[in-house]
Amino acid sequence: MNGALDHSDQPDPDAIKMFVGQIPRSWSEKELKELFEPYGAVYQINVLRDRSQNPPQSKGCCFVTFYTRKAALEAQNALHNIKTLPGMHHPIQMKPADSEKSNAVEDRKLFIGMVSKKCNENDIRVMFSPFGQIEECRILRGPDGLSRGCAFVTFSTRAMAQNAIKAMHQSQTMEGCSSPIVVKFADTQKDKEQRRLQQQLAQQMQQLNTATWGNLTGLGGLTPQYLALLQQATSSSNLGAFSGIQQMAGMNALQLQNLATLAAAAAAAQTSATSTNANPLSTTSSALGALTSPGMAALNGGLGATGLTNGTAGTMDALTQAYSGIQQYAAAALPTLYSQSLLQQQSAAGSQKEGPEGANLFIYHLPQEFGDQDILQMFMPFGNVISAKVFIDKQTNLSKCFGFVSYDNPVSAQAAIQAMNGFQIGMKRLKVQLKRSKNDSKPY
Repeated sequence: MNGALDHSDQPDPDAIKMFVGQIPRSWSEKELKELFEPYGAVYQINVLRDRSQNPPQSKGCCFVTFYTRKAALEAQNALHNIKTLPGMHHPIQMKPADSEKSNAVEDRKLFIGMVSKKCNENDIRVMFSPFGQIEECRILRGPDGLSRGCAFVTFSTRAMAQNAIKAMHQSQTMEGCSSPIVVKFADTQKDKEQRRLQQQLAQQMQQLNTATWGNLTGLGGLTPQYLALLQQATSSSNLGAFSGIQQMAGMNALQLQNLATLAAAAAAAQTSATSTNANPLSTTSSALGALTSPGMAALNGGLGATGLTNGTAGTMDALTQAYSGIQQYAAAALPTLYSQSLLQQQSAAGSQKEGPEGANLFIYHLPQEFGDQDILQMFMPFGNVISAKVFIDKQTNLSKCFGFVSYDNPVSAQAAIQAMNGFQIGMKRLKVQLKRSKNDSKPY
């Protein structure tokens, strides 16, 4: 170490060692000290020398450490790519030494959310300056120049940033904000990449759903033909008609009846939903009503083939049987139909169907507009969902933004946690975790 100008006292803990290139080979530490001192007291200068030469020859570059970080940054602002030293063809190059890389900006940069739109950069600086020196503070603004209610703050060390998170995150709700202030490390490039991948995955899932669904081109159009053919087949015992549709659809008679049952339920649900826009419960009950109404007797007759008596009481059982037969088939081919029938079954039962231990999930931070149907669609790719429920506030009739999903096995539940915990939708990240075991708390 040729540490000319070494001192016994130490520089500030956040001082930066700077690498400086494009300096004359004839210069020693003495000339360099004169170059740097105007920006602040210098702790140490090391000229890099080629030791194979005798005497050792300067390589035209050095390391300099100022006592303060501020001096180093000021020197860099004044010299880097600006000042050209005597006899040199290129301006000085000055940047933090490689050994300083551990203090990368992304390790000390904070994202601040839920900031009052009235705040400007200075207000944010004042708010966060108690935690240490702020290198950069920027409020995100729209094209109109108005604050978007969030900001970035870069501290000079990671420790300062961590203290700011500890003290400030959710510590207050600012004027005009719907929830408390958010203070977290800003997304790094890696985070952004990961999120892009997640979004692609979500899009592919969506396309897959749409594609499968698209093949069915409008359920409403399908239903009457199916039902007419079915009624014809069952009422006249005209099995010719049956084999006709069967060949057309490549299914066996039971599957076909099942499909018709599902189609009827879904059609009823759709018509009542579009006509009334009522709450999901009345929609469901009218759909079930349609299934048990006399007009559907012919269909019941068809279901009688499964060994059930005719009549309304039988319909619900028939329906349940129909489900189990077609569930796998429908889940693959008819995501929307399947989910509607599942939701009807669920509210008809009137209670939350639970899966085995370790197969029941709590989902937090759901978007406000998400209903049972949406979480079902979102969690269907990971296995056989037996129930999906968003909690509704009885007073306001609005979602409480959390819900349940139950699978029929724990493996699917784990797969769902892996894929969906931390999944970002809009401004929210889902939290997906296992529901505590039954023995912990009995609600009834």
